[in-house]
Amino acid sequence: MGHSTLSHSPIKNLRWRDSLPIKFSFIQFVIASLIIISSVWLIFTIEKNHHLETQIALSQNQGLAFVATLEQTTTKIESLAGSMASLGELYRNNRTVLVKSIPALMNIDGKHQLISGGGLWPEPGIFDQGKERDSLFWSRNNTLELEQVEGYNSLNGPDYHLASWYKPIRFYPRNTTLWSQSYVDTYTKEAMLTASVPMWSEHQFWGVATIDITLSGLAHFFYEATNEKTESTGYIFALDHLNKVIAFPEKSVLPPLIQAPALFKPFEVLAERNPELAKINQKLRSIDTELIRRSKQHPAYTDEQLADLLKSTPESQRDKLAALINLNASQTINTPELINSFKLNFEGENEQIALVSIFLMPRTYWKIVLITPLNTINEEANNIAARIGFYLVLMQLFGLILLFILQHKLFIHPISRMVYALRGNQVAKLELEASTRNDEMGQLAHAFIFRNHQLEVAFASLDASNLALEEQLQVQKLAQNELKLRKVQLNSLLNSSYNLIFIKNLEGCYTLVNDRFCEIVGIERHAILGKKDTQLFHPNIAKLIQQHDTVTLSTQAPQSFEQAFPSSHGDVLYQVTKFPIFNDEGEVISTGNMAFDISSQKVITQELHDTNTQLMTELSELTLQVTLMKQRMSAQKAMINQMEYENSHHRQQHHMDSSIYLLFPKMFSQLVKRQMQQQDNLVAQVCQNRLDTDVKSDDKMLDLLTQHTDTLRHFQHILVSKNETLKAINLSKFLLHFTAVFESKLAEEHISIEFTCNEKININVPSWELMLLFYSIVNNSLTHAFIEAQSDKKITIEVKQDSDIVSISIEDNGVGLTADKLHNLSKQLALEPTLNTRSLSTLNVWLKTKFNGHLILDATLNQFTRTTCYFSKKS
Repeated sequence: MGHSTLSHSPIKNLRWRDSLPIKFSFIQFVIASLIIISSVWLIFTIEKNHHLETQIALSQNQGLAFVATLEQTTTKIESLAGSMASLGELYRNNRTVLVKSIPALMNIDGKHQLISGGGLWPEPGIFDQGKERDSLFWSRNNTLELEQVEGYNSLNGPDYHLASWYKPIRFYPRNTTLWSQSYVDTYTKEAMLTASVPMWSEHQFWGVATIDITLSGLAHFFYEATNEKTESTGYIFALDHLNKVIAFPEKSVLPPLIQAPALFKPFEVLAERNPELAKINQKLRSIDTELIRRSKQHPAYTDEQLADLLKSTPESQRDKLAALINLNASQTINTPELINSFKLNFEGENEQIALVSIFLMPRTYWKIVLITPLNTINEEANNIAARIGFYLVLMQLFGLILLFILQHKLFIHPISRMVYALRGNQVAKLELEASTRNDEMGQLAHAFIFRNHQLEVAFASLDASNLALEEQLQVQKLAQNELKLRKVQLNSLLNSSYNLIFIKNLEGCYTLVNDRFCEIVGIERHAILGKKDTQLFHPNIAKLIQQHDTVTLSTQAPQSFEQAFPSSHGDVLYQVTKFPIFNDEGEVISTGNMAFDISSQKVITQELHDTNTQLMTELSELTLQVTLMKQRMSAQKAMINQMEYENSHHRQQHHMDSSIYLLFPKMFSQLVKRQMQQQDNLVAQVCQNRLDTDVKSDDKMLDLLTQHTDTLRHFQHILVSKNETLKAINLSKFLLHFTAVFESKLAEEHISIEFTCNEKININVPSWELMLLFYSIVNNSLTHAFIEAQSDKKITIEVKQDSDIVSISIEDNGVGLTADKLHNLSKQLALEPTLNTRSLSTLNVWLKTKFNGHLILDATLNQFTRTTCYFSKKS
C-alpha cells in the first residue's frame, strides 16, 4: 500500500459516445440548435411584436387620416353655414336676395345626398316685425333638388326656437358652429344632424343659420372613406356628443357589432345587450367624464348663466351639453385626438382579438371608433417572420457545417493522433508531432512529454506521503468517537428534563433545543435550529421574547421572566430564566434559557378573577333592569299626559262647534220669520183684492207671489241638511242664491250688495256651513257698519282662488274703524275665544279648527271695513 510505480499498461478503448469527435459534434449540434431556436424566437417575438406595433400604428394613422377627411367635410359644412349666417346678417331686410342666394350657396359643391337642407331661422320680428316665425328653409327632394319648406313657420306646429339645435346657440360667438345631437326632423321625417351658426349684429342675437346632413348620407360617406382610408381592414362607426350612433360601414372583417336598427340609438342601450359594446361603453363614459372635467377647469359660462338652458334639458344630458358649450366657446380642443386605445376580445365561435381606437373630433365632439382586427395583422406578421426565419436558418446551417469541417481538420484529428500515441506509449510520435507543429497543438505535445517525466518523479514521492496520512487518520477517528460519546450524554440529559432548555446565538437564532421544547411548540428540531423567534411564533410573542433577550444581554446577568409559549393545548405559561454564556476570553457568545411550567398557579388565580367578573356582570344586569323599569314608567307617564292633552283638545273643539252652531238657529229664525211676514202680507192683500176685484191688483199680487216663490227656491238651494252627502259647490251660483234670499232685508235697509266670483271656482264645503260663514260676516256689517244718515250703503263680496286656497273678501263702505280698535279686534282674533268673546273671534277659531282657515280684518275710519276669510277649497 505504501509503494507506487509508473505503469505502462495499454489504455482502454473509448466507447463511441465518450470520444471527443462525438462530443464536439454533439456540442456543435446543441449550439446550432440554440442559435436556430433563439433566432426563431427572436423573429417570432421581438420582430413580430415590432411588426405588429408598426401595423397598429399604421392602422391608427389610417384612422387619423379618416378623421381628418371627415373633419375636412365638416369644416366645409361649417364654412357653408357661416356664409349663410353672414348673408342673413347683411340682407335681413332683402328677402329676395336671400331666397336666391341660399339655394345657390348650398349647391356650390354640387348636388349630393350628404347635405339634405338648410336655411335661416331668425328670432321673432328680426326679418319681419309682424312675424313670430319667419324661417327660410330648403330641403332636397327625391331628385336632390332644393325645395323651400314653409311648414316650420306654422303656429300650429312645434316652435323651432325651442329646438335642441337652436337654444344652445345663443351661447356661441360669431362664426362658431354648434353640431346638434342626432334627431328625426318633424316635417321631412329624416334622421339627421344640424350644424348651427349664430347670427349676431351689434351684440344682439338675430337667429341661426343651419345646414342639415342626413345620417344616410353620412353612412354613405363612411362607406366610401372606410374603403379608401382603411383598406377594408378596420371597422369604423361614429357617435355624436351624446354617444348616439350616427354612422357605421356596411361591411367589415370582424363580426358586426352594430347593425342597421341600432342607428340613432344611444350607445349605452346597445351595450346592455352586447358584452363587447359594454367594454367600449365603459371607455366612452370615462372619456365623457374627462371632457366634463376639462370644461370645468376654465369655463366660459358659469352654471348660473346656463341654468335656464339646462333646466329644459334632460338631466342625463345637462353635463354633456354644458361641457360642449364651454369647450367650443374656449376652443380647448382644436385638432383630432386619439384619446383611448385598448384590446377587445370577441367571444363566440370564431374568437378574435381587435384593437379599439377612439378618436375625438374638435368642434363636433363626435367620437370615431376604429376597430382593427389583430388576427389578420398577426397572420401577416407570422408569415413575414416565417420567411425571414427560413432564410436565416439556412445561412446558419451552412456556417455551422463549414465550422464543423474546419474544427475536425484543425483540432479533432491532431488530438486523436496524440491520444493514439499516448495509448500505445509511443513517445516518439508525440515528439514528432511536437517538432512538426508550431501551433498550440505542438505546444500540447511538448506539454504531454514534459508531464510524463514529472509523473514518474511524483509517483515516487507519493509512497512516503501515504504512510503519514494513514497515521493522522487513525488519531482523528479516536477523537471523533470520544466527541460522539459526550454528545450522546449531553443530549440524554437535555431530553430527559421536563423543563424547556434552549440556546440562542447573539443574532437570535436557535442553536440547541431539547425534546420538551419541540413537543411544546409542536415543531420538529430541524425546523427550529437556525430560525429566529419571528419565524416560529406570533409577532407579539416574538417581540416580547426579543425584549427579554435584550435585557439579559445588556445586563450580562441572569434574568427571570414570565412567558407564554403556544402549544397544541393552548398557551402554556412558563417562568423563563435567561443567562449569558461566555467563551474563554470572557465574551458573550450566546444566551442560555431554562423554562419552568407555572400554568397551574395561574389557573387558580384566573378562576378567582372569573368568579369576581361574573358577580360584577350579574350586578350590572340588575342595574340595567332597574334603569329599564324607570324608563318604562316615564314612557307611561308621557303617554298619560298625551291622552289628557288630546281629551282637552277635543273638548275645546266641541265647545267651538257648539258656539258657532248656536248662531244658526238665530239666523234661520230671522230668515223664516221674514218669509212668514211676507206671506202674511200676501194673504192679507189677497183678501183685500177679492173685496176690491181689481185686475191690476191681481197682476201685482201675482208678481209678489212669484218673487216670494223665487226667494223660497233660493232659500232651498242654500239650506242643505248637515247629514246630506257632501258635493262640490259652485261659489258663483251659491252667492247668487245667497244675495237673492237677503235681497228683501237689504232693500229695507237701503243697502246694495254686489259680488265678483269666477264661475269655475268649486269648493268641497257643506252649503249650510258656507251659509253660516257668509251670514255671520254680512250680519256683522249690517249690525255695526252703517248709520241711519248714510245714503249710499253698499256691501261688496269678492271671491278669488290661488292654487288650492280660496279667499272671500266682504267689504262695506260704512263707518270703518279707528286704528286702535282695529288693532284690538285683530288681537282678539288671535286669542282663544271665551263666553264673552265677539262672534268674529268665535268664527275665526271655528274656521281654523274646522277648515284650517283664518280671518283678517282691515279698516279705515269713515271709509270701509273689510273682512277676508282664507281656507282650503278641499277642506
